[in-house]
Amino acid sequence: MPRQIDQAARLAAIEDAVVSIAADAGFEAVTIRAVAKRVGASTSVVTHYVGSREELLCNAVRRELDSRRAEADAAARALDGQAALRAVVEWAVLSPTERSHRFWLALVLNAAGQPTLRGELNRFNQWWNQRIEQLLHEAGSADPAKEADLVSLFVDGIVVSGFDAGQPWTPERRTKLLDAVWATLSF
Repeated sequence: MPRQIDQAARLAAIEDAVVSIAADAGFEAVTIRAVAKRVGASTSVVTHYVGSREELLCNAVRRELDSRRAEADAAARALDGQAALRAVVEWAVLSPTERSHRFWLALVLNAAGQPTLRGELNRFNQWWNQRIEQLLHEAGSADPAKEADLVSLFVDGIVVSGFDAGQPWTPERRTKLLDAVWATLSF
């Protein structure tokens, strides 16, 4: 009798491998062969689930970014105005793991040269910008578009600063900076 394979679990393992490889070594290291090796399977197993490297990247990155959107939305659930905004920004600054930050940095650095990555990053950024502007508007911001740029710059800066410093800034340091950002907003 043939062995039963959980198709969804196998695809999830393949996508997790893409994210892990990208976080560890960048997207240029993501190949069908590298993914197969990471999941302990042959390349034919990987290509059974995805037809190309582009599809492999698209599926994995989309799943990862959709997961982040869901986490951000969950952080703000049942909140409104300033509380919802603060919850989303605190989630972005304090919750993701170092692996998540490494994945994000790899995505940003490689998006310019890989249209698939650029498309997924654009899709996420469009959602993020709209969500932050909406929350700022609900919080009473005088200029939601300008302040959304400030919030995004702060969040991205926290991620990059961890790499520049050799390790992520402590949650206490990030929280102090977050308090300074709140003080500059117009509501």
